[in-house]
Amino acid sequence: MSVRRHFRIRSLQFLYAQHLSKMDSKKVEENMLQSIESLHHLYIFLLYLILKIGENAMKKNFCNKNYKTNFIQKIAYNSVIKILSKNKYLIEEYRSTKNSEKIWWNQQYEYIFILLQKVPESNFCKKYSIKSCSSFEEEKKFLIKYYKDFVISNTKLIEYIEDLYFFHGKEDLSLAHTMVCKTLQFINYSTPQNFKLYNIYKNNENKKFVINLYRNTIFHKEEFNRLINDISCNWDIKRIAIIDLIILQMATCEFLYFPNIPPKATMNEYIEITKIFCMEKSKIFINGILDQIFKFLYKKNRIFKIGKGLI
Repeated sequence: MSVRRHFRIRSLQFLYAQHLSKMDSKKVEENMLQSIESLHHLYIFLLYLILKIGENAMKKNFCNKNYKTNFIQKIAYNSVIKILSKNKYLIEEYRSTKNSEKIWWNQQYEYIFILLQKVPESNFCKKYSIKSCSSFEEEKKFLIKYYKDFVISNTKLIEYIEDLYFFHGKEDLSLAHTMVCKTLQFINYSTPQNFKLYNIYKNNENKKFVINLYRNTIFHKEEFNRLINDISCNWDIKRIAIIDLIILQMATCEFLYFPNIPPKATMNEYIEITKIFCMEKSKIFINGILDQIFKFLYKKNRIFKIGKGLI
């Protein structure tokens, strides 16, 4: 899942919550931004997990017989982990946070043990027991493959993270794992110690996007509703499910107030989002209404896009 789609979904969730609770929209916006910020802490939490795995792999009690010894050594002396462990942003900025104990994995030895000592005797392990990681790129591929095959899919770890970060959904955890993998992929042999970690706000562009989407959808809600009502002439707007209506409002908002986003991209994104949150009939309905709204606005010369045209 892309970061932008994640932010669209987060806006949808909090717009829906605001509608149900009638809470002050500014307070809901504040909660939304805090929840997005917490995604970054989850990302850091997972990066520290990699460091702890590498740190504990170097301890003698993790070495045993057969191919697992080679496997443990490839973790313990992995060059990518070594570079990551020296990153000043990872070490300095989070050492003093109030969540440092949680981030540093100081009390979660059992999960480190599972991810090292109890790795299933799989073809992956057997393959790397005889295949040496003679280059930096091979070490990187090995680490990413291990992370994807064993860390991401470990059910006990998933349960632990869900309990610890109970406010996150599966989408958040999936995105955090993606951010970790992109970070590992970014690291190369000459990467400096002060390389910047993955930033979900991307120089504040994504933060501006999610704030403007949330605010404009609320501020222009009545305008969007009138348009939706006119387009869906055979369907009383009061009969439209709230989640469906908010999706239509958000997409219309992007058509009219986000000149840098091509309408085709907007339509594709919200059609994908309906697959997550809407019933089959709703998906068909939303797809049809969005197409009509776009054609209507385009005909009325109300869609102005910069640089990327209409596709």
